[in-house]
Amino acid sequence: MKLGIVGLPNVGKSTMLNALLSKKVSIVSPKAQTTRDSIMGVLNFSDAQIVFVDTPGIFFGKAKLDSTMRKAAFSSSRDVDAILYLLDAGCRSYEEDAKIFSSIHSEAPRILILNKIDLIGPEEANRKKQEIAALFGDVKLIEASFKTNFGLKDVREAILPLLSDGPAYFPEGTITDKDQSYMAKEAIREKMLRFLRNEVPHQAAVRIDKFVRKPGGLVIEATVLVEKESHKAIVIGKGGAMVKKIAMSARQQLQESFHERILSLTIEVEAIPGWRDDPKILASLGYGK
Repeated sequence: MKLGIVGLPNVGKSTMLNALLSKKVSIVSPKAQTTRDSIMGVLNFSDAQIVFVDTPGIFFGKAKLDSTMRKAAFSSSRDVDAILYLLDAGCRSYEEDAKIFSSIHSEAPRILILNKIDLIGPEEANRKKQEIAALFGDVKLIEASFKTNFGLKDVREAILPLLSDGPAYFPEGTITDKDQSYMAKEAIREKMLRFLRNEVPHQAAVRIDKFVRKPGGLVIEATVLVEKESHKAIVIGKGGAMVKKIAMSARQQLQESFHERILSLTIEVEAIPGWRDDPKILASLGYGK
């Protein structure tokens, strides 16, 4: 069974995926547009397999990268057996969500999940549930706060009746469809989102140039692409301090995730104006595949 996880940016899709799997497969940050690719998380049972497809947050930006992410989200939500659509309890209006929801061309059953419910009081929650019912109609709604694992049980119970017979998509023991090279790229990008100013990570991308297993561990070489020379200076930092900080933090995370020593993780930074609108560069980075 395959389920699509869909919604606006920064509503908690990746946090929910990691919580459902009890393992981190998708990077998270408090900043929007953290997820750029559709990533699958695999939950194996003795007699069943559920594949969750975490999609990029849907928004209508102008750059080619933005439209590529939007197409990936809509495309990944078509070939699924059910759709989990996440809403942010802190959102002022759900009209944009309703527009996106109605634009998903799929006959698959749908479940609405009102995440971050802990951030609002009971009266506001009731008001928002009434607004959601008016906009979305008769669709099952689950309240949740995935940072605290509240609502996880309800989501699992809502999914189980939808399970159907069919072959497993992945071999037993598989956790995600992404390889270690991809995970290295995302670990670096997650640290950039954590350590850098808001506008820089969203105008940057990571390319893995070398991923080699040697006696004793892994050697990883990466390049960070930015659009401006000023952004390049920010990523590098004074005396190279920032890029070293990003590399060290990503290296530590990957060692814990891979259970393998990282002999070295080095990062170069390159400024390429307009890379987010260049189809060839986007393709070389894996976006749009």
